[in-house]
Amino acid sequence: MLADPRTHAAISNVPVPGARHVGAFYRFTLPSSAAISDTWTTYDGIRFAQVIWPLVGSADAQAVTLMHESFHRIQPMLGFVVHGARNEAIMISGDSALDTETGRIWLRGEIHALRVALTSSGAARKKALSAALELRAYRHAILPSTVVPEHELDIMEGLAESTGIDVGLPRSRRIAYVLRDLRFVENSPSYARSFCYAIGPAYSELLDAVEPNWRHLVTMKTSIAALAAQAYGITVTTPSASAADAILARYGGATIEQEEAARSARQAARYARYRAELVVGRTLRLPLGRFNFTYKPTEVDHFGSYGSVYHHLKVNAAWGTIVASHGNVLINRNFSVLTVAAPAQQLGSTVHGKGWVLTLSPGTKIVPDPRKPGSYTIRIHLTATR
Repeated sequence: MLADPRTHAAISNVPVPGARHVGAFYRFTLPSSAAISDTWTTYDGIRFAQVIWPLVGSADAQAVTLMHESFHRIQPMLGFVVHGARNEAIMISGDSALDTETGRIWLRGEIHALRVALTSSGAARKKALSAALELRAYRHAILPSTVVPEHELDIMEGLAESTGIDVGLPRSRRIAYVLRDLRFVENSPSYARSFCYAIGPAYSELLDAVEPNWRHLVTMKTSIAALAAQAYGITVTTPSASAADAILARYGGATIEQEEAARSARQAARYARYRAELVVGRTLRLPLGRFNFTYKPTEVDHFGSYGSVYHHLKVNAAWGTIVASHGNVLINRNFSVLTVAAPAQQLGSTVHGKGWVLTLSPGTKIVPDPRKPGSYTIRIHLTATR
């Protein structure tokens, strides 16, 4: 399904109720409440690969996106599914430890070593891959909370991206595309959710070079990094702190540490602004209940125990729809409450804030928040939710 998020016009390659048959495709309009993004979606009981129209980026990027989302469509048939609220939260937000100064330093070291492995061959490739695996093992030892989120996202998103690359591109252009993914992720403001779009494909491409049928071995319990180690005959040990520092130093560690120290200082200032705006200041609190949303994984800031701040997203819930573009929207860690700064104005059912617009559903009103004087929440009449 190709869908325009501005007009909700869509086309698909299978018929749906109300669609016009035009050539080989079917044209229809999605409901205004539909969340549109590059993802899988269910419409009229059919699981679709949905891609935003018009397509963006290079021809290679478009091909990979189409195949990436097509893989998501069939993931459940292949057994790649997650269960439980905790795992679903991981799929949405990843792990905040990867956005700490320590987490970012060691993840970037792994990225740098993988870049060398991808652009080398023979003994040099094996040496760089071994370094990447040791840096990964050290990161997992000092930040154990990252192990499960990394594993699950490597399978659910990393495998989708690497399959998109393998199916969408000729062999001669695949490594270049993985290097592009590595650059994109390393330059992303947040690693907690975005890392998998590069780390998984990097190990996958290295596996493709020596074990073309490795994908047949993958289950939800599989570590793609461990498969790469096995395929190259590498025994991975967790290095000591001094040994890990020495490995990191060979892959740009000094520059990485300087850049991450500067970023950490900027982040502290940004968190102070978030606290003033979304915790201490006057706010609008929107209980989520049942909801669906789309967002940019690379445009999320983890905000400690408060949750995560999203800058681009669309949320549909019983109270209506909120769309943020370059805004600050806080969703708490258990995805039960969405918070924004108190709105600047309300025009009927449309509420405008800084970088966001809220459209209230019929019967929904903004009322004073009894939990926080001077702030607001919403009230939904029962007749509006039947």
